[in-house]
Amino acid sequence: MKSDPIQKYILRSERNLGIAAAVSAAWPEVREKLGSAFLARLDTRLKRKLKGWESGRWARCFTDECPNFSLWKPAWKAQYSVTLQFDNYGERMSFGLSRDEDQKHISKQPRSAEVLTAVRERHPSAFDRTWWEAKVFMQSPATDWGKPEVLWQMHTDPKFLEDVAAQLLGVAEISEPIVNRFVDRLARKK
Repeated sequence: MKSDPIQKYILRSERNLGIAAAVSAAWPEVREKLGSAFLARLDTRLKRKLKGWESGRWARCFTDECPNFSLWKPAWKAQYSVTLQFDNYGERMSFGLSRDEDQKHISKQPRSAEVLTAVRERHPSAFDRTWWEAKVFMQSPATDWGKPEVLWQMHTDPKFLEDVAAQLLGVAEISEPIVNRFVDRLARKK
């Protein structure tokens, strides 16, 4: 969308300028509300399949730089989670199996080639890095969730929710038996 006609409209009258200022002020909160409502629906959908799992959010969608939504089994708490991350304010979405590097017993463990290999079978572009056993940059339903057309899909299109849920469920399914072994082994060491 070109901004020239929009700028001309805004500059046409004091009223139009006021409308533009009001829309600009409301836009961040609208985006955050859309993201928050989507995550609530996603949480409900995932917990129907992942009985007994817990979830949480860190930071605000589209408002903070790298907010995320995570799910974990109670035994994994503060160790590992299946995570959806809004990198760079949602401009680059990612998901995968994250690890809590703030926990010394986790940060001392090498990242798992087994998890990465298993996730790569479904998502060949997966990679590991600090805080992640396996991270995938999302391609579908969209790479950049900050665009208005994507926000509208997130808000109205059930297929958008289904696509994201399927990807997170896939990572949960792939990583659950492996992480269960990690967590059991770490618990025995304590």
